[in-house]
Amino acid sequence: MNRRQFFKAAAITPIAVMLGTKFIATLRPYPLQALQTQLRGLQPERLVSSGSWNVSQIFQHCAQSIRYSIYGYPEHYSTLFKNTAGKLALNAFAAKGSMHHPLDEVIPGAPELQADVPNDVALRELLFELQQFLHWQGELAPHFAYGSLTKAQYYAAHYLHLENHLLEIRQV
Repeated sequence: MNRRQFFKAAAITPIAVMLGTKFIATLRPYPLQALQTQLRGLQPERLVSSGSWNVSQIFQHCAQSIRYSIYGYPEHYSTLFKNTAGKLALNAFAAKGSMHHPLDEVIPGAPELQADVPNDVALRELLFELQQFLHWQGELAPHFAYGSLTKAQYYAAHYLHLENHLLEIRQV
């Protein structure tokens, strides 16, 4: 391989990887309705968390995230971040089919999560916000880290986010 071919390949490879990841991400189904059914089947009084947040705080956090996708996030990362690392991260999560992020990281600018809210109340809030999102026909607000997303991309983001947090919850 000569130098010119090397530089051409070096320039094209990252673009091909990004496009391939985005394409794979669009092929995976993210059935939020199935997660909604799973959440409805939980017995809130029998749930415990293995993380630093209690079950109620996890549900409140997930509800905030879904609500903000409709009404707007209180704070955002820079436009540069959202259009580079943010988009890459979401596409990588969606292509992989799972998300891994710090599970006690608050949404920037969001109100403090209340540890004393009963699990059943927080779960009802989450189910309400999820239902609102599923039926939402209007424009969606840009994500604080991923930027402007289509409804399908938000399906993936919410599904993966919920699934990631539900790993910390178990029934006793």
